[in-house]
Amino acid sequence: MPGPDDLVAGAPAWVDLTTTDLDGAVDFYASVFGWTADRSDDERYGGYTTFLLDGQRVAGAGRRSEDDPAPPHWTVYLLTWNAAATSERIAEAGGTVLFEPIDIPDMGVMGLAIDATGAVVGYWQPGGLPGFGVYDETGSATRFELAASDFDAAERFYAHAFHWDVEHGEGGPRYAVYRHAGRTFARILDAAELLGAELPPTWNVGFQVDDVEATVARAVAAGGTLVVPPWDVPDGRRAGLTDPSGAYFVVASPTTVAPPTSVTSDAEAETTSAPEATG
Repeated sequence: MPGPDDLVAGAPAWVDLTTTDLDGAVDFYASVFGWTADRSDDERYGGYTTFLLDGQRVAGAGRRSEDDPAPPHWTVYLLTWNAAATSERIAEAGGTVLFEPIDIPDMGVMGLAIDATGAVVGYWQPGGLPGFGVYDETGSATRFELAASDFDAAERFYAHAFHWDVEHGEGGPRYAVYRHAGRTFARILDAAELLGAELPPTWNVGFQVDDVEATVARAVAAGGTLVVPPWDVPDGRRAGLTDPSGAYFVVASPTTVAPPTSVTSDAEAETTSAPEATG
């Protein structure tokens, strides 16, 4: 369970789902991960729902607004101690702030932007709500990866906007890892050759599961679609899915060994594996 030492600036602090079917999402993720839903009665938040795992916060979900052209998707929010200053750095780094940070009473301050590669990224200044109540455990978020169309621009952007100091991997497509105190928090993948016309730059979220195949079966039975069949990576096993509304996510087995210098990324697997539409 996260503690004060886990509040690392620039690290993922929250994820939420933008969906066209909030009721369907609640049912689907309950079936797949065992989540329960805490729905807000405050009309200002449009029925925003917090997903809970054994009473601990794991993710959020909200309805897509009518003027939002984006398809259903998961958004990653990076932690900042000063959302206003982060907004300024985002603009300086070539990003676009979509709206001025919003103060959510008793919770924190939320911002949303498009990074220098075209990927949507959120940022969160903790207040009464630090962020995740649990992560890196079964049923919670565990893996955060930016598939970037311009690796160098992505690295410069996150270094300036979120103070990332990354380590570079070797072999295969270039990738960079944001670590703090020996712990991996997020990755940037050079996906220029992997991204097609239908796969724009994007942040991918992975959720930890004990059994990838069993989780895939539950997801398909609940109306999801298998996009990338299970594949092996040096530190475990993965699969790519979409929920019934079309939002893409990854399921990942617990890390079994320390990752070597070369890894198979989620985006690489998504574009190199033969897609299998099931469900």
